[in-house]
Amino acid sequence: MKRDQKIYDPAFKTKAIQLSNEQTNISELARKQGI
Repeated sequence: MKRDQKIYDPAFKTKAIQLSNEQTNISELARKQGI
């Protein structure tokens, strides 16, 4: 069964990186962002 790959825009990626630098719990951040 093939999974569809999600495509994230550059603004989303930049925001996610910025938030990951501010927080220590990356898995919680990923859940909040829907990753």
